[in-house]
Amino acid sequence: MTQNISIEVTPNVKKCLEILESAVRSLPTGDLKAKSEAALGYLSRTFDGEPQPEQGKRCPPGVLIIPNA
Repeated sequence: MTQNISIEVTPNVKKCLEILESAVRSLPTGDLKAKSEAALGYLSRTFDGEPQPEQGKRCPPGVLIIPNA
């Protein structure tokens, strides 16, 4: 995988994030909701231009995000 991958955050991509945020809010409290909220937070920060931890190569210890498999 290349070191520097970027995507354009278009209005359609932002709208998809909004729909996912709405769906996550409706989930019952539990592990799935916590992981979903963490994943959405990660995506939101990435869409806002915040660099990914470890350049997205791996998850830092103690950070609740979904690792690439």
